[in-house]
Amino acid sequence: MNTDIATLHTETVEGDGFRIALHRRGEDTHVKQRRPVMYGVYSEVETESMLLRFNLNNEIVRAEGRGEDWPSDLEYLKRTAGNDWVYYSTGGYAGSWETLTDASFPAPVSFRIPEPYSEVYKMVGEYYLPNLPYETNTILGDDPFASPGVRRVLNGWHDEIEKIRNAADDLPGRFRRFLDEAAQNSPKRLQAKAETLFGVCGGRTSVLPPDARHADYDVIPLNISQGCLYKCRFCSVKNDMPFSGHTRAQIRQQVEALASFYGNDLYNYNSIFLGDHDALNADEEHILFAVSEAMKGLRLRRSFMHGVNVFIFASVASLMSKQDAFFEKLDTCGAKVHINVGLESADQETLDYIGKPLVSAEVVRCFERMQSLNGRHPNVECTGNFVFDDALPAGHIPAFLELAEGPVTASPDKGTLYLSPLCISKPSPGTLFEFKQLKTFSMLPTYLYIIQRI
Repeated sequence: MNTDIATLHTETVEGDGFRIALHRRGEDTHVKQRRPVMYGVYSEVETESMLLRFNLNNEIVRAEGRGEDWPSDLEYLKRTAGNDWVYYSTGGYAGSWETLTDASFPAPVSFRIPEPYSEVYKMVGEYYLPNLPYETNTILGDDPFASPGVRRVLNGWHDEIEKIRNAADDLPGRFRRFLDEAAQNSPKRLQAKAETLFGVCGGRTSVLPPDARHADYDVIPLNISQGCLYKCRFCSVKNDMPFSGHTRAQIRQQVEALASFYGNDLYNYNSIFLGDHDALNADEEHILFAVSEAMKGLRLRRSFMHGVNVFIFASVASLMSKQDAFFEKLDTCGAKVHINVGLESADQETLDYIGKPLVSAEVVRCFERMQSLNGRHPNVECTGNFVFDDALPAGHIPAFLELAEGPVTASPDKGTLYLSPLCISKPSPGTLFEFKQLKTFSMLPTYLYIIQRI
């Protein structure tokens, strides 16, 4: 990392129809706001038709259109390290209908909350909905990538940079170097770099834990294992590899390669994802070693972003196999550790239907232990995933509610439950209505699972 980044000041230059700002400062803590938020240190190019933002490697990471064809000045495009463009939408502007029932009312009273973000927040726990360019759970809204304005920006941002670069010959040297590097980081080169990342990690991360939303999915993938214990029939993101853990040498080598890959932009990262699909099943000492190596090698504590986050997937078996002493070590490792557990259902008929090789009593015991861990360890949070679909057996919802309505032993803002629709296409209005009902009865935060990859 360039050790001078922390001391660099914002510099701005304006030309004929453009403005360039180098090393602007965004938010240094991940927040939940009802307007676009930029995190970290970045550079910016603004023209009459686009607003483009670049990371510390001068690679584009954010884009907005200017003009009547852009859907909304509150919405924007974000590019991931895996070179996916994600459109962040508010979900519309109609607000939401609420109904109050009380003995003092002669009838239920319905009213509209005139807020453009409430529906999205209720569904996913964020004020913005990430619309993904690949097949996944399409929860709300339409396809923003079909918008002419969005297509214009995606297809034209690089030409915009080249146009400024070719026309502005008299820029100061640092601005000229920025434009040269931004132009060199073309769509083709960015895709090639993404492929390099996948090679470093032993393959593309097909799904991130839903808790990664707390870091706006800005996580560095560090694979400490491959495969998962269960090959559940319903799962569309698993691989066929049997579970295996990486050695310390492999983990250290990967950390070194990741530090080289992210380069200057490490300064903007404070979060890691320990992969693959059930990394908590890895050896306890290897997990703790990976966290320690990432802290040092990826300089997570020196990030512009405050705090350190570790995200990890777990299965019922891997969570139950770990001793209490291990979670005590996680609690004091210097990071907030988010463990996402695939529970899926507490109903035996549903478990059999989706092809998950578990007994329902095991799911219940695991859920109870998750609650206990959440109550005892302030820096460890266990969250749970459940399937959700119209076609599931009738016992699934009552079994879910028996858990979700039960006594909560931890802080009420810990232990989020994520419901993952099995249907890939947009869920029916009836399905979404049922989700809202379940959310009302749940004593724990309950949201839909957005399946997002690196």
